[in-house]
Parts: sequence; C-alpha cells; structure tokens
Amino acid sequence: MIKRPAGALAGIAMILLFAAPAGAQSPPRSVFDVPRPTVPVRDLVVSGPDASSARISATAMTQRYPVGDGRGSTIAVGVTAACHATCDAADPQAIASFIGTLPHGAEVGLLTIQLDTSWQIGYDCGYGAQACYDTWRDRIILSGDDDVQHDGATREFVLAHEYGHHLARHRPAPSPFTPAIDWGTPRWASLKDVCQGQRARRLFPGNEGRHYYENPGEAFAESFAFYRFSDSPVQWSWIPSLRPNAAAFAAIRRDVYRPWVERIVKIRGRLPAGGGRAVTRIFRTPLDGRASLWLRGLGFGGSELSVRNRAGTKLREVAGTGPLEFTVCNQGRLRVVVKPRGRHGHRFTLAVKRP
Repeated sequence: MIKRPAGALAGIAMILLFAAPAGAQSPPRSVFDVPRPTVPVRDLVVSGPDASSARISATAMTQRYPVGDGRGSTIAVGVTAACHATCDAADPQAIASFIGTLPHGAEVGLLTIQLDTSWQIGYDCGYGAQACYDTWRDRIILSGDDDVQHDGATREFVLAHEYGHHLARHRPAPSPFTPAIDWGTPRWASLKDVCQGQRARRLFPGNEGRHYYENPGEAFAESFAFYRFSDSPVQWSWIPSLRPNAAAFAAIRRDVYRPWVERIVKIRGRLPAGGGRAVTRIFRTPLDGRASLWLRGLGFGGSELSVRNRAGTKLREVAGTGPLEFTVCNQGRLRVVVKPRGRHGHRFTLAVKRP
C-alpha cells in the first residue's frame, strides 16, 4: 500500500474529481478533510505502485548505465514514453554519472531511476511532491526536466535526497530502531537523539503526512543531500534539532562506508567468596538500540543481574544468569551489577550484545 501525506491524498482526489466525466460519482468528503503539511513536501516514500503509476511505469524503456565509480557499478534508468517525447533533460547516462558522485556502497547496483513528466509525478508520487522513493521496487521517480524548485533545490539536490532514502533502506540498524529508512542510519540517528525525540513525541519516524517535517527518515535524506551540496541555497525545513552539521556529516559518512554490525563485548570478573558483595562493571554504549546481557560461568542460580545509570539508579534487573535486555537511549555508558545471593567465589564472564 502506498503511503501518501494528507496533501497528496487531497490533491489526487481533486485531480480525479476534475477529470471525471459528467455524472461520475464524486470522491467521499472525508478525502478532503485529511490534514496536509503546511509547506510543500520535498518527496514521499511509497511502498508499491497503484494501478495508475503501474501503467506509467510500463511505458518506460529501461537500460543499465555505468555510474563511473571505478568499481564497474551500474544502475537501471528508464524514461517514460511521455517524458521521452517532452522532457528537456531525460539523459539516462547523465543521471547515472551523477549517482556515481554520491557516497555509496554496493546498494547502488540495486537502484532503478524512472524519469517522469511533471504530471506523471503527480500520479506516481502524490500531488505536490517533487519526487519519490519506492521501497518495494528500489526505485526513484524523478522529473525528466531540469527545473529548479521553489525552494532553490536543483534536480540533482532532489535526486541526492532520494538516494539518501535508498541508502538508508539498505543499511542495517539496531532493534528497535528499524528500519533505518524511517529512523535514519544508526550513527546519525544516535548523534541526533532520535530515540529521545521519538519518546518525547517531538519526532515521528516514518510519518509521511502531518508530521513530515518531524520525520527523522526524511531529515536524514535531506541531510544526505546537504552532505553532497554543502553550499546549496535550500533552507532547512525540518525540526531544528536534526539540522546537519560537521558531526552529522561525519556520522553519515561512517554509516555509508562502515555499515553498523552488532557486537558482543565480554567482561570478566569474580564474585567474592562468602556472598554479599556485588561486582560492578562499566560498559560503553556508543549507539542507541537494544542491549542484551547474560552471565556465563558456574553456580549463578542465586545471582542478580542489573543495569544502572551513572547515578546508580537501577534501570532493569533479572534474577539468575539472564538474559537482561535494555534499550539504550542516549546513554553513553552503563553500569552492570552482578550481586550474589549466596556463597560464591566463582569467576564469571559477562557477555554484552550492544548496539
């Protein structure tokens, strides 16, 4: 099902209403009552074609073109029949060569770009959108005309934004902050405190409607475009806390070239003989996400495992060896406490699966 913002639904309904023949049934009133963003949207993330966009895509002649990145990478580019006849910049090789200038990895080879006329974009992406990214088909739908948008965004800037979605679509992220196309890539999202923003109801991951400009997935894609075009005149429209800076660009670069992988850290210790005293260890949590902890060793049936913050406040506990699971949200370090309940003296290994 395609995700469209309120403005897209209302606009499409208006198009269909005015295009309907005399006597045709009008769309239900509720379609027009859906709220829309207060300013025009850059793009939309959709998840599959409807009947109209499928018919448009069927007219596109698609071939693969080299991106010129020195690794032999290619992408598929198609031009719809209408765009081939009327668009002023429907050059597939130029589009592919530009993609090659963007930071990318192996995901580039999965990409298809479809060049539409402006009215076709209205059907494919939604009324008012400048482009869209289809997660179902790994497809960017873009104008075949080389126009500058009302906010100063060039077609290349818009294309870079769309590639940001494609990149995030193919980057792993720690649970529960998945998929990255909704939350932003892991290092960027952790740096920008997306977890805390979502908990405070200031950010709305994946929201392509009323909260489009509080959607970190869209802010990440726009930041990716600014990473490529740092001197662009485009004004930042998203929530100020997500505005890109040098640290954000560095996080994006790491997420591009060093995708996140889950790691297990092992911490060793010994429970004191005689019981009573607890053993405390500190471990780093550089990224937000779910951490799992469990004990390995002998004789831990009478132990208690807990996680505490810097102030010593107990956040989560479990009896026995675990596992203990805890969602890290803007906490760079945590304390884990192993507390014996009986006579011990055993050595232990604490395994920490961290984001």
